[in-house]
Amino acid sequence: MDIELTRRIKEYARECGFVACGIARAENFEEYGKALDNLIMQFPETEPLYRHMYRRAKLKDLNPWAKSVIVCIRDYGKYKVPQELKGYIARNYLFDCRVPKSPEYQMAGEFISWLRAQGIKVRKGGVPDRLVAGKAGVSSIGKNTFAYADGYGSWVNIITYLVDVELVPDSPANSSPCPFGCRRCIDACPTGALVNPYVIRMDRCIAYLTYQAPLPLDRELEEKMGKWIYGCDICQEVCPLNQSIRQEYEPLPYLEEIAHLLTPQELSVMDSKRYAEVVYPLFYYIPPDEIDRWHRNAKRSLRLSSL
Repeated sequence: MDIELTRRIKEYARECGFVACGIARAENFEEYGKALDNLIMQFPETEPLYRHMYRRAKLKDLNPWAKSVIVCIRDYGKYKVPQELKGYIARNYLFDCRVPKSPEYQMAGEFISWLRAQGIKVRKGGVPDRLVAGKAGVSSIGKNTFAYADGYGSWVNIITYLVDVELVPDSPANSSPCPFGCRRCIDACPTGALVNPYVIRMDRCIAYLTYQAPLPLDRELEEKMGKWIYGCDICQEVCPLNQSIRQEYEPLPYLEEIAHLLTPQELSVMDSKRYAEVVYPLFYYIPPDEIDRWHRNAKRSLRLSSL
């Protein structure tokens, strides 16, 4: 194992802007496949939603060259949510680091370039992120199924890199961050997606319902989605672990410039041209030919806001 290279990688990850970096072994993750089996056994109708995820359990079979996984943590809780968008679009999507305008988009690219400059073969993603982040000791999973990082709560993204060098693995984070007996996230979930601690059925999650579920939605379920247009933050907002962290102190200029176009009022009547130019590049889970989904979500939000 290369101790010095491991140290340099972690140091450079911090220099790039990641708030944490850990190392896990590149291996097959049988426990991940079993977790998917259990979900499908409990909720058979969700099988099509999880089928494609089984590939992540076979990491070593599909990538025999890989020896280690570098796991980096990105803090998006620091960004300010424009006031007119609060409660309508979830933070994870407002501050998506895969969008080229995001500051972290360049950060992730710089990190890959640096790794390759060291002669390392690298591939981004393709692993069960939360599981591997736990193995790398940089986060643990809360009852709402989100990853939690020390000092940053659940307002984080996990970014993983497969590499062909044997690095020094970190000790895993085995314990849950959640207080014993706490059920705030479960009790607050309006659609019942959080069935039990650490168990979520995707087909009832508001995020899935806003941008991916087949239309038309079940009317009763749709009403329970409330004002959310794209994604949902409820189970994170009510979490006691997220109350004491420093958050929303840094603006994102590019987002603030167009925030007035992302309100329910604007989205409910937006034409295809403006959608393709302004909205789709930032929120690409809803393709341009499905703009009616935006209209539907926004109109529901306006109607329920007026009650």
